[in-house]
Amino acid sequence: MVSILSSSSRDIEYRKRSAPSAKIFIPEFALSLMADHADAGFDNDREIMGLMIGRFYRDENGTYAVVDRPVSSKLISDRFSVSFDKTSMEELFDSLEMDEGESIVGWYHSHLDIGCFMSPTDIATQNGLFGGECGFALVIDPVRKELKVFDSTPDDPKPADMIVTN
Repeated sequence: MVSILSSSSRDIEYRKRSAPSAKIFIPEFALSLMADHADAGFDNDREIMGLMIGRFYRDENGTYAVVDRPVSSKLISDRFSVSFDKTSMEELFDSLEMDEGESIVGWYHSHLDIGCFMSPTDIATQNGLFGGECGFALVIDPVRKELKVFDSTPDDPKPADMIVTN
């Protein structure tokens, strides 16, 4: 499977994680920014999406991610679908200033009052972004006040344990 983004494209630093079962660590401020984005989308009856910038690490339990911040750009969306505006996405990638070792570790998007799951379109997006390598999808339902993170298991993303950090 070919991916657009891949954690295997560089050497991944070894760093023991504080919670062995956690697959992704997200700072509270970053999670709040993503939730606020989802709330704003809900206020306009539109789904939202963005990317999670951070770092991959590895330890004896495998590869995991630490999110630094979310980013987004202009979207084409309605109540049931969302995609990046092609021109805006190219501008977003061109403008991303990432520190050494940072990469896109995942993406986030909202569902409006249908719960947190990976739809067939979401799964195709996840497969296309990460191709089975380490990467995450965070789904937020601002109506039901739910969120869930999924890994990049090809064709069947599994829920992933997340730790919210200060």
